[in-house]
Amino acid sequence: MSQGPAMNTNLRSSRYGFGVHFAAGVTSAVLLAASVLQGMPPDIEYALGAALLVVLILHARMGFALSRLETEFEMMRRLVNRAAPDAPAAPGDRAAFAIASSADAGDRATLARVRDAIESGRIELYLQPIVSLPQRKPRYFEAFSRLREADGRVLKPADYLESAERANRIGVIDNMILMRCIQALRAELRRTPRLAVFCNLSPATIYDTDFFNQLTDYLETNSDLAANIIFEFTYPAIQTMHPKVLENLNAIAAKGFVFSIDHVHSIDLDWEGLRARNFCFAKAPAGLLLAASRADEAARARLRAFRKRLADAGVDLIAEKIEFENHMPEILSLGIDYGQGNLFGPARRADFYLGDHAPRPDQAAA
Repeated sequence: MSQGPAMNTNLRSSRYGFGVHFAAGVTSAVLLAASVLQGMPPDIEYALGAALLVVLILHARMGFALSRLETEFEMMRRLVNRAAPDAPAAPGDRAAFAIASSADAGDRATLARVRDAIESGRIELYLQPIVSLPQRKPRYFEAFSRLREADGRVLKPADYLESAERANRIGVIDNMILMRCIQALRAELRRTPRLAVFCNLSPATIYDTDFFNQLTDYLETNSDLAANIIFEFTYPAIQTMHPKVLENLNAIAAKGFVFSIDHVHSIDLDWEGLRARNFCFAKAPAGLLLAASRADEAARARLRAFRKRLADAGVDLIAEKIEFENHMPEILSLGIDYGQGNLFGPARRADFYLGDHAPRPDQAAA
């Protein structure tokens, strides 16, 4: 794995650590001298004591931050080793990540480009707004990641998905991008503390037991992210979850993380059971909802019952893939909580929506 980002972080943390220890040493020495000489005014002694306390608090914070960074680096190191195009299967690795015999030189070259982009930190955070209805004010964002090559070109998923699937590397690539996405979100939270984003967990991530166990442990020790990240799962993935995965979800939910379900193709699901697992959001395609509202009275009655069940269960409905303004009167007539789609703003780099010159909601939609 490239050591550039890690070395830069270690260098900064070393300088910070040296500064903290130096300040603690100087303050302690002055306090010791004051106690020996007994000639220093009490006010100055109190001030030095308070300064020492602040330094010790900073030291504790540094230790926590470094522990988190070490965990992130270790998870990324393991993932990069597993993603290497020519890496042998390590003991304990799932056979699914062994190189497939169909992987040719072209696939290996493509995977090398993906790996280089990830190692070099060329992963950009993209966001798409999720707006409240009818106000159309951004309340949440869905997070996406885009890889960028050394020459600045975007490496789209379509450019590498087939190669990754043929080489059985799609899972570890998804996992690495997820970790970089979480790191990018942490950086954004420094300037936008109330930012709340939906972050997709792919089936490949969920079924990768080793990584998902590590992710669960990571989230349990970083529960401060619970107010800012809503993890999103597809309904088919939820249906086929292993009991161990459900156990991990319960552990994450116990730390305050909430979940969302998408790829909903039916309104007749066990919404109460999903809410009991801390699924607080459901995404349904606008086309599915509009089709039901335009059908016969029986279909419209099922749609009304669906909305009531969600409301009673405490699940917020998000109509996604809203593209056209002329659909909005019907969408609003259904009493839907939130909307998402290009009508309200496409996926763009995070700075577009969160920067100092971020557009107002009406400008973003334009």
